[in-house]
Amino acid sequence: SEDGSLSVWSLKDYNLLYSFKVSTETVRVIAISIDQKLMALGGKDNIIRIYNLEDYGLRCELEGHTLPVSSLQFSPDGRYLISGSRDAQINVWNISDFSLYQNIPAHLFAVYAIAHHPSKPFFATASRDKTIKIWGANDFELKKTISFEKGYNCHRLSINKIAWETTKEQLISVSDDKLIMIWNIRFDV
Repeated sequence: SEDGSLSVWSLKDYNLLYSFKVSTETVRVIAISIDQKLMALGGKDNIIRIYNLEDYGLRCELEGHTLPVSSLQFSPDGRYLISGSRDAQINVWNISDFSLYQNIPAHLFAVYAIAHHPSKPFFATASRDKTIKIWGANDFELKKTISFEKGYNCHRLSINKIAWETTKEQLISVSDDKLIMIWNIRFDV
């Protein structure tokens, strides 16, 4: 919530089950670990907070961004949490001890979305800089940049969300330009 709180709702009857204060600033993004034991919350105060989902107890706070956290996603193998921020950086965090594994100067402007491919060792990021980037999930190296400047008929404004369509293995992007684009990504990059 904008007031820095988190609310847990019943999916059966949509009643409020529990609410608690996370921060004095806006909570912007949430991610749930693959094993559904951890929840990561990122906010306007630049901090990522890790909670246990069993009792909603605070496990730790991760500080590594200089501007608000705008995207979070746990890796499918459960080893990493990847965070993106308005500082244009991607941070890769070890889940085993919550240490910073790697910092990547990924984009020119805010990183608004991170999406792991459901079955291949890649993830994509999308940014206010109007680019989509494909990264190796094992080596965290840049594999491909999709942008107008690279010759693609791409978004002309900020790219806000991306998602993988799993049956056709396409990447879907949406932008402030009011367009939805569907990308056929070859993985021999």
